[in-house]
Amino acid sequence: MKRFLCILASLVLVCAINAARKVTWVIDPGHGGRDVGCESQHHCEKDITLKVAKELGKLVKKNINGVRVVYTRERDKYLSLQERCDIANARGATLFISIHVNAAPNPYARGTESFYATNVPLKGAQAGKSELLALLLQKQYLAHGREISRGVKKRELYVCENTNMPCVLTEIGFITNHVEEAYISSKEGQHELATAICEALMEYQKMTKNGSIDRRQLQNLRYSHYAPLKMVNVQVSTPKVETDVEKAEERAEVIKDNQAKAKAEEQARNKAEEAARVQAEEEMKLKAEAEAQAQAVANTPAETEKEVKFGNSEKARTGVGGQQTATAKSASHSEAIADSKSTASGGTSSVNQSVGGSSSGILSSDGTTSLPYFAIQLMNTSAKLKDGDYRLKGYTNVRYIPAGGRFKVIYSRSNDYQTIKNELVQVRETFPEAFIVAFLGEQQITTAEALKLIKK
Repeated sequence: MKRFLCILASLVLVCAINAARKVTWVIDPGHGGRDVGCESQHHCEKDITLKVAKELGKLVKKNINGVRVVYTRERDKYLSLQERCDIANARGATLFISIHVNAAPNPYARGTESFYATNVPLKGAQAGKSELLALLLQKQYLAHGREISRGVKKRELYVCENTNMPCVLTEIGFITNHVEEAYISSKEGQHELATAICEALMEYQKMTKNGSIDRRQLQNLRYSHYAPLKMVNVQVSTPKVETDVEKAEERAEVIKDNQAKAKAEEQARNKAEEAARVQAEEEMKLKAEAEAQAQAVANTPAETEKEVKFGNSEKARTGVGGQQTATAKSASHSEAIADSKSTASGGTSSVNQSVGGSSSGILSSDGTTSLPYFAIQLMNTSAKLKDGDYRLKGYTNVRYIPAGGRFKVIYSRSNDYQTIKNELVQVRETFPEAFIVAFLGEQQITTAEALKLIKK
């Protein structure tokens, strides 16, 4: 009996020691509960991230030893950003990965991207681990068939800045791109994404098993990520002359395996470069069109500022193609275009509607819009957003235009194309996919048509 109790106590002790040796990794499915994240007509971010996170947790438990998986949420539940950080910090986690889905006004935007913090005080052995994981994630996405990598980026994101361990926020695809939406919402796509993330984590664990990272390996990853066109194949050192035949044969096998691996990596890289080249050509075409439009504006005499008197409401005079233009809109920049139907009351006021320095459209004395104007489209949504919504990223005084069951989110306004173009440069720091749109009254027209009308 005593012998049995000793054996039992030994087993309990061994289990306790093994449990103590385990490290904790926190998997954070983005959004949840009332916070749906970005959405399309059929899917929303909070559901997709939860499914991918659970699939990832299963793969980690199955394939990586010595790791305890903790989820910030395992159901459709709302958590604040600080609560997510508290879960990781309280558990003494050694890794935090937050999974999200991307969105953009441009329906052709696609690809994956990963972010890490800019000023987290991780020093010594911890330094560089967040960047390492972000680089490995992008590498594995490409290796598992994703064609576009939007890169690894530093960003001041709350969960990355307020956790006490290496942390990465990864965007697995665009819900606003129909092809990617179908992929990230499918079981097969979610399994492939979870597999890519799991293999990145396995590689991360291997590279950090000694508690620190090999700076040379990190530098090589940076080089292959930031300069793919200059990247050389995997370097294989020439074996020294060995007197032992068996060792020489063994080295030859290693070289053969490395060459096969290098060939596979080169094929994946060429595929990504081709996709990037096609995207670059499309961007060049858009740039050339924008430059042509800017040149047309440059050749147009500058309009002088006008003081405009607002009279009583009258019928809108006839616009382009014999159609009537919309009646004058209020000078308030926060008023939605779709709801602007009344003219202003009598009195003299200068039309100086401005966000970031842009002036509003010039109005005639009868309250109608006499010239087209330009604006910036930030995104499109399924419903109007409340003031202060995080998706507006701090922008206020936006307008909403209904289009096909959704709403275009419009910012700023000016008759001067160059003014809006200059403002777009600043806006794209927050909304990279923002673009210029043009209107005649309440009717949307092309920028080319607007420029022609202004030139006349």
